[in-house]
Amino acid sequence: MIERVVDTDERHIAPGESRGQGQARPADDGIEAHRRRMRRFEAHFAKLPLETQATCPSCRKVVAAVFDRCGEQIVLTFNCADCGQRRQVHHDAIWTDLAGDFPGSATHTFGGSRIHPPIRRLPRTVETLCPQCAAVIVGRYFVEDGAVYIEKTCPEHGHFRDMVNSDALLQAKASWWTFGEQPGQAKPHVTDGKRCPSNCGLCNQHQSGSVLAQVDLTNRCNMRCPICFANAGSAGYVCEPTYEQHVTYLQVLRDFRPIPCTAIQFTGGEPTIHPDFLRIVAKARSMGFSHIQIATNGIRMADYDFARQAAEAGLHTLYLQFDGVGEEAYRQTRNYPGIWEKKLATVENCRRLGLKICLVPTIVRGVTDDQVGPIFRFAVDNIDTVSAISYQPVAFAGRIDYEQRSRQRYTLGHLAHDIAAASGASPLADMFPLSIVSPLSEFLEAFSGSPKIRPTCHPDCAFGTYFFVSPDKKVYPFPRVLDVEGMFWDMSRLAARIRDRGRVTWLDKLRAIRMFKRHFRAESAPPDLTVKRFIRSLRGMVDKSVGRGQGEQLTYKTLLCAGMHFQDRYNFDVERTKRCVILYSTPDGIFPFCTWNCGPEYRAVSERKFAAQPAVVVP
Repeated sequence: MIERVVDTDERHIAPGESRGQGQARPADDGIEAHRRRMRRFEAHFAKLPLETQATCPSCRKVVAAVFDRCGEQIVLTFNCADCGQRRQVHHDAIWTDLAGDFPGSATHTFGGSRIHPPIRRLPRTVETLCPQCAAVIVGRYFVEDGAVYIEKTCPEHGHFRDMVNSDALLQAKASWWTFGEQPGQAKPHVTDGKRCPSNCGLCNQHQSGSVLAQVDLTNRCNMRCPICFANAGSAGYVCEPTYEQHVTYLQVLRDFRPIPCTAIQFTGGEPTIHPDFLRIVAKARSMGFSHIQIATNGIRMADYDFARQAAEAGLHTLYLQFDGVGEEAYRQTRNYPGIWEKKLATVENCRRLGLKICLVPTIVRGVTDDQVGPIFRFAVDNIDTVSAISYQPVAFAGRIDYEQRSRQRYTLGHLAHDIAAASGASPLADMFPLSIVSPLSEFLEAFSGSPKIRPTCHPDCAFGTYFFVSPDKKVYPFPRVLDVEGMFWDMSRLAARIRDRGRVTWLDKLRAIRMFKRHFRAESAPPDLTVKRFIRSLRGMVDKSVGRGQGEQLTYKTLLCAGMHFQDRYNFDVERTKRCVILYSTPDGIFPFCTWNCGPEYRAVSERKFAAQPAVVVP
């Protein structure tokens, strides 16, 4: 499950409450009205000079400031009554046209929209959202006391500030590890999009394919968690499309071009309570999805017979809500007595059935951050069935004051240091953004001749590392065993050479073998890990015929340990949205994760429109 802290405002209902069915709503409260509200300041932010508010770099008071052009540069002038006038050059892609900085990178999407490379330096300008009204506004990223912050000023609601990353050095490292841009969808559903994220559907501005697509089976749930992305079970209405409708949403994903979607996650609410859950899983398998997983709290999967039926239908992986080790860890986040025993039963069932588990903890600073280490150790101890941990720093919704956000905001920088403390890894040397592995997809595509999904998400989206786990449960970070940086650069170059030539030669295969041998660090590897076994393990991560079943005995146990920090209205960056690789197929079209669930929050608007009946309690 994907969670966030929700505070009550006009967009949300507090956990445990429900909206009365007769409560009146504005007549224009639909998707199109929502989009118009997001675009209403478009003219205001389109021209320079632009008056705003910003933190004085000397005294750190919020003062009047002005963005303006100075030759080829964008400059922010701070007008501080105490410190006088200060000026800072800002790296920019809003009012200037940056060229691509990676050889062979796409410069335009299939839909014709200009692609700007991620801005790697700070301070920089950013298109973002007003936390109160969700209108698209302009802000900036800057460094203060070694951390990265965002600040912005809405013409109606004033100045906002929040932390983006607690470690500016790690954020800078992540920003440099991208390998070119992708041109998005060949046939976007919306062809005239101009203002992201107000044209979701998916529009011509989107730059990435779907690494893991999402379908919400239902907004019902058999829990009432104090933190919940979907506000599941508390909305006061049920949105639960039929089996036939879900088949339609799945077909939209399979129709993606140039690369059909191959990996699907069913979510909600709690997807296992949909009356046609097993039929839908089986249908996804028959439609050609090679990876099928569910985001679940594990309650129904704790029943062996149900778990067996799900596995037989085609389920591969559980994205298991997992906030900590022991009952106490769930008291504040779930308030469901006995849930720990359910988690243990679910893990055991997956072990018996050969299913894999990705543990999904929601991390709130001061609440669950002390569980990062215990969760890591639990995963290592259960490495036969747990293949990954996807730590999720909490996303905020509603009107949460700066003091509370400052106390509870947990970033990828915080996570990197906590993982390091638990594992012995180095945050700077051993951890990378998800986008670094895109050359592996290029490499496999070049050698196989079939297209592969590339994780070309924004470098601010996900950060972490893989570990080898030895039979005696010792962990070895990948970058200690492999020269990751050299390896992926060589992969990218070799793939480009094959692509330009149009065929694979015997010399290419020899180069590939030599490449693996050259970058493998035997002296730092587990004693029983050979180059051959490493190569097979790498294949097993992306090919179930190699990495599952009998073939798993020939691979080496690996654990993905990373965080994906989904955005909220306080830290929203439009450029991240354009590169999203977690796409939702919904009744209203295709939406990036952070526009559907947070930020613009299309989910709430769309679900109300398609709601069929009053909410019911699920036993």
